[in-house]
Amino acid sequence: MVQRLAQVRGRLERAYVDKLHGKITAEFWTARFSAWNQEEQQILGALQGLGQQIPERILDGVRILELANKAYFLYLRQPPAEQGRLLRIVLLYCKVDATSVYPTYRKPFDVIFQRAKNEEWRA
Repeated sequence: MVQRLAQVRGRLERAYVDKLHGKITAEFWTARFSAWNQEEQQILGALQGLGQQIPERILDGVRILELANKAYFLYLRQPPAEQGRLLRIVLLYCKVDATSVYPTYRKPFDVIFQRAKNEEWRA
């Protein structure tokens, strides 16, 4: 829906520029402006309705995915205390042997890790 809104707004802008340059008639501009403006209002109304219907769990899921996406860069930019805090959010515990560290991720990061490891993102 957001893409459609951007398309409609882009058409409005391009048509207005065409009108200013005399490429289209004022009548055509008025007719198209009315139709596109109505479509824009319908899309905005639908987006507002969706915003009111989105359950908090979906927003939490979005926030988790955003954190997972940014975690590496956030980790590198933080001081050691904040790096530890970020690791405590993502990791449950780690097993360590002589040469390796084996992390166990907290939920839902464990699912994200498995999907990334298997390159299985669609399911």
